Formats: sequence, structure tokens, C-alpha cells
Amino acid sequence: MKVKFKNSSDKTSCQISVDEIYVGDVKLDIFKQRWSIHPNFKIGWGFDDVKTQEFYSSYQAGKELARLYDFFFPDNFEEEQRFGISLDEILSFLK
Repeated sequence: MKVKFKNSSDKTSCQISVDEIYVGDVKLDIFKQRWSIHPNFKIGWGFDDVKTQEFYSSYQAGKELARLYDFFFPDNFEEEQRFGISLDEILSFLK
């Protein structure tokens, strides 16, 4: 999982990408000096408290956003999954 940070010109927000997929922003509250996450995907109702969490750096907030994305959309293509019997196995059985 490769996380990419792209800072805005005014340094108050970062766009976060995971494996070249845009997952959301982290934004700075300039009065509190804390960062919050703003995902670009729907999260479950049980995870609403994640949106209200505050972080001390954009790096921490971005890593949390990437972890949240990975939790909701795990990478299932790491290994090929096979179900049942392949055609070659059926044909070799019929010989």
C-alpha cells in the first residue's frame, strides 16, 4: 500500500491517494492547529467518530485515512483465489 500526500498551495490541506486512488483530504483547523480527515468514500455509521478525531500532523491524519480506506476496501487481489475444480482437472479425470 503506497500512500501519496499532495499539499495545497496554502498548506492547510493535503490530498491523500492510496495506490494512485484518491481517498480524501486532511484539513487543518488553523485556530486549533489540529488536522482532521475528510474521506471521499462512505464510511459506516459505527465509524462516525473517526471524522471528529483530530491529529497533530498531516502525516498522522493521512496515515489514519489510508488505514481507514484499507479497512473498508481491502486489497483482495494479492493472491488468486480458486473455487471448485478447473477445466483441466475435469478433462484429465475424463481421460
